[in-house]
Amino acid sequence: MYQAGNNAYLLSEGVSVWLITLAVCGAAFFYIVSGNNHLERAVRCGCYDRDRIKGGQWWRLLTVGFTHIQPWHIAMNMLALYNLRSLERFFGHAYFALILFGSVVGGSILEYSISRVRFSVGLSGGLYGLMASYILILLTYRSVSGLRSIAITLVLNLVINFMPGIAWQAHVGGAVTGLVLTEIFLLTH
Repeated sequence: MYQAGNNAYLLSEGVSVWLITLAVCGAAFFYIVSGNNHLERAVRCGCYDRDRIKGGQWWRLLTVGFTHIQPWHIAMNMLALYNLRSLERFFGHAYFALILFGSVVGGSILEYSISRVRFSVGLSGGLYGLMASYILILLTYRSVSGLRSIAITLVLNLVINFMPGIAWQAHVGGAVTGLVLTEIFLLTH
């Protein structure tokens, strides 16, 4: 990975965005699965609910990223987040958060625009944004070995795209958002 000479790229003291995100997702997951009606609890935690978004609850375009219902889903998403955490060192806390959460919103907007699904959950749009960002950085700095390191995460996530009930629109919207935000970062830094 590219080593920047500017200290703005380095992590400062304190807890990282990826770790805070993991903790919030974990807390929301345990709340959601601790009761009988998981979907109702996910709605309370801010999952994507098309009807509520249409009614003005636009914040759900972001908070969907913190909600998960199935153990395999949160496990896969948190593993992907952990594997992509090095981007926080490259970008710094603020820009890493912008790419992660901007990609969640970008994915949700595309899902809202072209899908009629009422409910969805998960951080996948943000993770696709980070994966696209990582690939763009590796291509920009010509790191073939780095491309091999993300290959497994990318292949697993692409396979999941074709499973029933997966919001592929959020994945595509997140990836495009991540690419755009990363290109802006690379052009301005």
